[in-house]
Amino acid sequence: MRLVLLITAWLYILPAHAGDLEITIQGLRNSDGMMRLALFDKPGEFPRGQDMRDHDIAAKSGDVVLVFKDLKPGTYALAIHHDENANKSMDTNFIGLPLEGYGFSNNARVFFGPPSFDAAAFRISSGHSKISLKVVY
Repeated sequence: MRLVLLITAWLYILPAHAGDLEITIQGLRNSDGMMRLALFDKPGEFPRGQDMRDHDIAAKSGDVVLVFKDLKPGTYALAIHHDENANKSMDTNFIGLPLEGYGFSNNARVFFGPPSFDAAAFRISSGHSKISLKVVY
């Protein structure tokens, strides 16, 4: 009995294994500028605050696959911006509607502002996880 308790206690002490997240981005309309991805693990920061990890890559038309490595198991949300003119800002029209592509994990919809963290949230466990999202223009 003591051995079972000791083994159980030891398992709780061991750190959680990191996992990888493979992201498939669909629907980029051209290869202009940059794709800016931001991964969030804190609801209060999503989608405009301090991200826990980000990635900027040259845009490519069509589908793009990239990987975030060594993520702790937990709940995350992802935002993407196709910064077509590479000015590091989301360009909008005179009433504030985006002129450049954007997207969120779970393909969370936008209604008078960005989706909530809960709408875009997904779980990562140890091992390899996959998600896909579509860019909206």
